Amino acid sequence: MILSHFMLLHIITGSIAIIAGVLALIQRKGQSPHRFSGKFFVISMSIMALSGAYIAYLKPMMITLIAGFYTLHLVLTAYMIVKSPEKTCTQFDYYTPLSSGGLVCLSMYFGLQALNHENGTFQGFSHEPYAFFALLSAIALIGDIKLLICKGLTLGHRLARHIWRMCFALYFAIGSFFGQGAKILPEALSQSVLIELPEPLILLIMIFWLLKTAIKSRKLITIKNTCKTTSP
Repeated sequence: MILSHFMLLHIITGSIAIIAGVLALIQRKGQSPHRFSGKFFVISMSIMALSGAYIAYLKPMMITLIAGFYTLHLVLTAYMIVKSPEKTCTQFDYYTPLSSGGLVCLSMYFGLQALNHENGTFQGFSHEPYAFFALLSAIALIGDIKLLICKGLTLGHRLARHIWRMCFALYFAIGSFFGQGAKILPEALSQSVLIELPEPLILLIMIFWLLKTAIKSRKLITIKNTCKTTSP
């Protein structure tokens, strides 16, 4: 009964997160509608990730537990970076490497469990999914450490950190919905090639915004350098 309640909560908040995330993507960045959708996305994704991790703990299914906590890490760090001042480290930032580093260790540990098992799996999964999350967590860890070393990030780097982490979290939510959740969809849609389009589309949108942010940041740097050289 408890499991079914948490599963229902997981499905509802996941659906809300996908809608809010898509709305945040298509709205003008920095404006009130974008910020409003973004807050709904963060709240619903956090609940979805925590409920999913709890369900995975009860089953148990450690790969889903890791995915839940990794998604939560992405969402919270992406949200906090735009809420903190530029070139500033907050107290929250000092804890993020512990989270991402812990996910690296956890993924590697269960990956080794799969490798050392006689049938090459752990809880039905080979070492590849665990290695995949170890790699993703390591990328997040590098970014978390860089933020501390640099004692904060510039505007362009803050936006890039926000974009890729939010988009990857949405990517996992959509992947879960159209993967495991495809069974609740009409058969015509679940068997259609269209069901495979949302995930790569999110990645393409992420790349677009990262490139746009990089180009805009480079232009701002050029303008600032020009002003410095021409000022008396």
